[in-house]
Amino acid sequence: MRSKIAFSRFASILTAVLFVLLFVGCIASIHNKASFVMILSVYVVLIVCALFYGAAYVEATPDKIILGSLLRRKTILMRDVAGVELFKPTMGAIRIFASGGFMGYWGFFKEGDLGRYYAFYGKSSDCFLVRLKNGDKYVLGCTNPESVVDYIKSQISAEA
Repeated sequence: MRSKIAFSRFASILTAVLFVLLFVGCIASIHNKASFVMILSVYVVLIVCALFYGAAYVEATPDKIILGSLLRRKTILMRDVAGVELFKPTMGAIRIFASGGFMGYWGFFKEGDLGRYYAFYGKSSDCFLVRLKNGDKYVLGCTNPESVVDYIKSQISAEA
């Protein structure tokens, strides 16, 4: 079961504005070599991060959950999943090493009652929480979270 990740309006605008500002900055600084190289370097780093880490899709199969970016896939084995439930992250979460809207929400966050978790979603209203047996937590999101949660629950109950 594969489901795309839809970005919130904020994440879409932030991503577009950042790309446009850096592009305009490159054009405006083309005659100043040091500034141009610095802005271009930031632009390239952001593009590479977006391609490798930006949230694109979540896929659940009978044996794994796949977090897909444009150039990378992270896998969570179904046998390691302790539980799954619908979840809505708060905007008060602290970013440890994460993106708070650029190409979605991804990376490590910390929230008061939940603790440290890895996020991979586009909109907070489309999220669910996956708890692993080793204590790790993943907040994932996709366009049909209820269906994905039901599917994962059926897979982990079949393994038990």
